[in-house]
Amino acid sequence: MATMYEMIMDLPLFKGVGKDQVSLFLEKTNIGFQNYTPGEIMADLGDPVRMVRFVISGEISLVHPLSEAGITVEEQTGFGKVLGADRLFGLATGYPYKAVAVTPTSIMEFSKEQYVNLLHSDRIYMLNFFNYLSLRAQRPVDSTMTYCRGNIDSRLAQLLSIMTEPAAHHVVVKGTEDALARYCSASQQQVREWKERMETRNLIRYDSDTIWILSRRQFLDTVK
Repeated sequence: MATMYEMIMDLPLFKGVGKDQVSLFLEKTNIGFQNYTPGEIMADLGDPVRMVRFVISGEISLVHPLSEAGITVEEQTGFGKVLGADRLFGLATGYPYKAVAVTPTSIMEFSKEQYVNLLHSDRIYMLNFFNYLSLRAQRPVDSTMTYCRGNIDSRLAQLLSIMTEPAAHHVVVKGTEDALARYCSASQQQVREWKERMETRNLIRYDSDTIWILSRRQFLDTVK
């Protein structure tokens, strides 16, 4: 079983740090731990981000609503997921999703102020944070350039590429065929035919208002 040191060293914002650095972090940082039961809301859409939070055990679902389009994207993820780090600064400082515990889940957290102090304490923390932010800043541009054909494939691939993480599993798109047709600038008949074709290719499963993406990576690679 991984020790506390090993667990922290595996977290994305701590990659490359040594045990001495983790010891110093634990000594100087007031760390909190929160436990959640299945179905419990961990963060709601628009809640202010005041803490850096990490999933250290369990599985969570992130629900991304596109309210004006009548579409919701959901993704499931687990250990190492960072909640809130990309919303600590800037004009938008509220959670852009609802986070819900899927299984019994534990969160490690510490304040924004303590994280700023950590960034100043060692260059490796700052580099990890820059890399984390850069990946999220570059993804929308790369996605738009890659999925630019304007058809249903590209519209939904771009949506998944931007809204969900590479490590996400159990990715689901919810919306009526009418909502999907409007979002993709297509007819409802074209959406139905697209669903049938993608299910035949073993990329999705679907019902009247839900599309289950069987593999995010395979889906995105296939529709390029």
